[in-house]
Amino acid sequence: MNLTKRIRTLHPGSLFMKIACVVVSGVLAVSAFTLGAAFHTTRQGYIETMNRSNEQIMAMVQKNMEAMNDKITDVELLINNSWAFSQYLKSNQENPQAFLLVYDMIKQLNVVKPDTFYDVAVVGVNGQNYVSNQSSLSLSVEDLLKSKITQDARKHPNQILYRYVEKGITQHSKDSSAFVALKALTYPGSQTAYGFAYVIMRQQDLQAFFDNLSNSTNNLMLLDDSGIIVSAPNKTIVGQKSEELVQIIQNMDSKKETSRYTELQDKQVLVLARTMPRWDLHIVSAFDYTRALNEMSGSAYVLVICLAVTAIVLLAVFFFIRQITRPINKLVHTMEHVTREGLPDHIEASGGGYEVRQLASAFSAMIDNLNHYVRQLIQMEQDKRRMEIHTLQMQINPHFIYNTLTSVKWLIWQKDSEKAVQCIDTFTLLLHNTISESQKLIPASEEVENLKNYVFLQKVRFGPQIQAEIYLSPAAADCLIPKLLLQPFLENSFFHAFTNRQQGVVSVLIDCHGENLVCEVIDDGVGMPQSKADELIDGRSGEDGHSIGIHNVNARIHLLFGELYGVKIFSEPEHGTSVKVMLPAIFEDSLTKKSENFKK
Repeated sequence: MNLTKRIRTLHPGSLFMKIACVVVSGVLAVSAFTLGAAFHTTRQGYIETMNRSNEQIMAMVQKNMEAMNDKITDVELLINNSWAFSQYLKSNQENPQAFLLVYDMIKQLNVVKPDTFYDVAVVGVNGQNYVSNQSSLSLSVEDLLKSKITQDARKHPNQILYRYVEKGITQHSKDSSAFVALKALTYPGSQTAYGFAYVIMRQQDLQAFFDNLSNSTNNLMLLDDSGIIVSAPNKTIVGQKSEELVQIIQNMDSKKETSRYTELQDKQVLVLARTMPRWDLHIVSAFDYTRALNEMSGSAYVLVICLAVTAIVLLAVFFFIRQITRPINKLVHTMEHVTREGLPDHIEASGGGYEVRQLASAFSAMIDNLNHYVRQLIQMEQDKRRMEIHTLQMQINPHFIYNTLTSVKWLIWQKDSEKAVQCIDTFTLLLHNTISESQKLIPASEEVENLKNYVFLQKVRFGPQIQAEIYLSPAAADCLIPKLLLQPFLENSFFHAFTNRQQGVVSVLIDCHGENLVCEVIDDGVGMPQSKADELIDGRSGEDGHSIGIHNVNARIHLLFGELYGVKIFSEPEHGTSVKVMLPAIFEDSLTKKSENFKK
């Protein structure tokens, strides 16, 4: 019996032999390859290998920077050709259309720039300015317009210039040196600038191109034509001017060399250089090959020690593999018996440790219970999710019902029976859509009809002084949207945006942006501090109905579609409020296909 067990353990297909063969083969292969490479690698061969590696690193840095240059170019050209930017920079600060212009500017920028992008600043010659990423200028507009970089852009209005500055020009970048891409904004066919566009890259943004690509022997840096070190992993040399390095690069360019062995700061180095004309920069690598060769000699000693330790560990692992696999093999044989004979009520495993015996005793109960528990858990989670969504969806403001009925009573008292009947019919449709459970998601066109019904009821109460404009893109008409999703925001605009004002405008815009459905509610009311807007989304602004309603809408979106989607509110006192609701663009056909696949 013992002989049979040993034969099974040493069988080529056994777990013990597989693990042992893989571990031993791997260690031996690595040792043989490493020792062979160490014996046959020469000093010059090692340097050439590092040279090629550094060239690949520089090519990678250049590729990433050229890709970023294309994005920066798109942003600069968009600003230069944008009607919204030109009108904003030519207007004064009291222009009542400034808010809408800024809104158009932000939308246009979001089309071409990535989600995370550097600060973008535009400045008009009249002092009007705008900075993205919720930042602002760190110096006065007058000083910026008089700066050398702006004057250079004025002299070259048709070019995008890159300039190094010791301090960034925005609040986000003022604490470090920066690299600025700027362009004069001109009228078509004119050389006269009406403003300037700046893209500000902080030092940490530039160093992101070098992340994990530089080491103790390979010093990467960005150098401009004047010899200033624009960026480098070694922050102490950033901003310094290296005449010696400029001379080396100029000599290399004149002889069309891409690498050169030379002496730099009393060190023997291999200098590699690549030129990026569009950035007005050179990517320079100063490879300290003397230090690299010294480290190579030390690595051979480390290799010998590692091999010795690996051999000792290998023996220990070999022993423990045998101890671990023995009881597992017993359990495997027991399971093979179960497969052939069927699953008994209880399994007894002879030998092995406590864990193996527990696995054997639990195996018989696991199969039957596992599917039952999983199905039960899924059903519970679905019921919980359905109840949470239903609870949030069914909430409606009692004050709205009371005020609507009061308005109907007033119309009847005024003997305006036709309008009273129309008001009751509209209110009935709105209530029906609120309490109906036939659909969780409806087309955006139906949601617009609900909004129009709600607006009609509010105009019966407030009169025509508040105008509501609803715009639905044809591409978004069939997109599915939760019922009465936008009604709380429209309600807040009617009740809170126009306090002490005789008139106002509320705009609702629904459109598809790529794979997302974007719904925006914009009013030109009294606005609020941004901190107050954030509290409305979090539900921290008290127990008033409108704060709870907005929090519930955001919660509904998270429950239905996940944390990537939700509500954002942008507001400023006396400058109105903008609510942006982001949803996935879902159509009835795709929803039906997903449901069929789920059933399968």
